[in-house]
Amino acid sequence: MFWRAMRFAEEQQVPILLDLLKRIRQGVETVEQKRPADIIQELLDYLWNGLGLEEKGWKRLKKGDFKKKMKNGLTYQIWFDRSRYNYIDYEIGHGNVEVGFSCIIKQGDDYLYSFRIEPTTGGSFFRMLTEDLRLNTGLLDTFLPLVKANYLDFIDRFEADPVEALQPVCAPFTEAEDYSWFIYVREQMVERYGTAEQMEEYRRQAELRGTPGHKAKNWMGSMLFHLSHANDVDQAWASSRTREELDQVVEPFVQAKRQTGQWTQEDEAGYQLYRQETDPKKRTFRVWYLIANPRGLPKEFVQKELEFRWKLFANREEERE
Repeated sequence: MFWRAMRFAEEQQVPILLDLLKRIRQGVETVEQKRPADIIQELLDYLWNGLGLEEKGWKRLKKGDFKKKMKNGLTYQIWFDRSRYNYIDYEIGHGNVEVGFSCIIKQGDDYLYSFRIEPTTGGSFFRMLTEDLRLNTGLLDTFLPLVKANYLDFIDRFEADPVEALQPVCAPFTEAEDYSWFIYVREQMVERYGTAEQMEEYRRQAELRGTPGHKAKNWMGSMLFHLSHANDVDQAWASSRTREELDQVVEPFVQAKRQTGQWTQEDEAGYQLYRQETDPKKRTFRVWYLIANPRGLPKEFVQKELEFRWKLFANREEERE
């Protein structure tokens, strides 16, 4: 984009624009140029200091992970994963450094507890560069309180009283209300450190999670989180749809799936969540959940799904092409 602007300014002989672009280029060239490895090292330093791990007795491993081994056989570890496609090109003013991380508690080879934050873009990596190719410390500042509250503070409570610490997480998954993070507890964790009552509750929650209602709630909840942060979604359009408009879209799909035997208990649970939704934007997203991929339905439903898709993902130009 920068070099296109330079060529345009030169070809069209626009001296003011050309002078401005030359100054921008000079500014970029004077910025300290860093490799992705340098950015990642800054990231590790920022989290290490921000979480206060040194005073807690943690160690930094050569590959970058943070780790603390306990005499009782437990190991606390924050491990990092780097994208193989990380790069920074200062000449064109563009780059991408992606890093993922997990906070875990394990005993031997058994992973007992893990805490993860969900990237708004989906997948497992966070984009860690600002537009001017610096480390996005603002993003890291949103991580710090979450890691402290759901991981480091849990460790403190667990070391003081395992049973009390496990009480609020006696389930395979404990998710944020907006699905931006989750805690995963393995059955072995409750079996080894919890009570019989907690083990019973854990198994009840595991069974409940397999029901159509919970499946719809969890899949829809995750979808709402990602769509509400997606750059290719027309958020204003989604927020301005009325219930009547959305009913006209979704009801024919519901009837058609019921008539063709494609309607499942999970679909019904998702449909009821749509009916109960009061937020206009979330209601629009729930419609997308119900109508996407209309396999086995007549062609007119495929066309209706495409029309809805183009409006919802209005910024996804390549799909139109």
